[in-house]
Amino acid sequence: MAWRPTQFLLEGELDNTTLGKVTGWMRFAGMKDTVTFDLKGNFHRDIRGAKIHFVGDGREDAPQAAGYMKGFAQQQTGKVGDITAGLPPADYISGSCYIEWYGDDNGRVVIELEATQVRVIGQPIPWMESFPISREEQARNMSEFLGGIAQKLGLPADKAVCAGVTKPNSKPQPTNIRPNAPGMKLLTKEILKHLPTLGSQDAKGGDAVAFVKFFTGSWTWWATEGSPEGDDFMFFGLVEGLEKELGYFSLSELQSVRGPLNLPVERDLHWKPTTLRDIAPEMFRDVHEEGGRP
Repeated sequence: MAWRPTQFLLEGELDNTTLGKVTGWMRFAGMKDTVTFDLKGNFHRDIRGAKIHFVGDGREDAPQAAGYMKGFAQQQTGKVGDITAGLPPADYISGSCYIEWYGDDNGRVVIELEATQVRVIGQPIPWMESFPISREEQARNMSEFLGGIAQKLGLPADKAVCAGVTKPNSKPQPTNIRPNAPGMKLLTKEILKHLPTLGSQDAKGGDAVAFVKFFTGSWTWWATEGSPEGDDFMFFGLVEGLEKELGYFSLSELQSVRGPLNLPVERDLHWKPTTLRDIAPEMFRDVHEEGGRP
């Protein structure tokens, strides 16, 4: 449910040294001109009051870049979403950089980077001297965005499942849902650092810990283990679709799945490691795990 140009990002810099405002620039493959920023809002407390400079993995000659970035506004105005380098106190996400904004022309945009790709410039305000980003305000931003999607689909405002839309004839927000839009980064270095290899939790049964959660529509995947397999990455864990069951699923499979409105699979950024017994108690209530996975 967002425009995600991470794979085409070349370089950028964002500046929050003037509180209440985020300015800066980014360069993307597929765009001749530099994109500039003038957003309302603040960084998270880990970098509030400072600048961040970041380098992406994009390539100037990326074959899909021009097609995907077509229509991306050169001047980005709107509201700051969640922008954090994942540093302490990590109010939102830990160990990686997350850059989100709600643009007037392009709707919600999200860029995800590894911590090693980001450099903090200047001294942030001491985190204990300011308040965390309001989750209520961010929920309103999201609800307005989803309300725009509902109106784009022709749903009456009084039937929309989200707040923030009151007039059926008000101007809809851009949705940017594209048939071949790349999804968010599902497998990060931080996940690889903590995810046990395949077979590591065999004997734990319901006490096996799920370290990452993926979801789209009515399908959810909780991964307890994972290992590279050729050019792919194979997970093992709990899958909930038509029913709940334990099994294997691959990264390429997750990247190809599309849910309602053709939305890609997303990773739960708020997920904390949880046992399978706590996720699905009905599956392990009467089981004495001695032999591991069924």
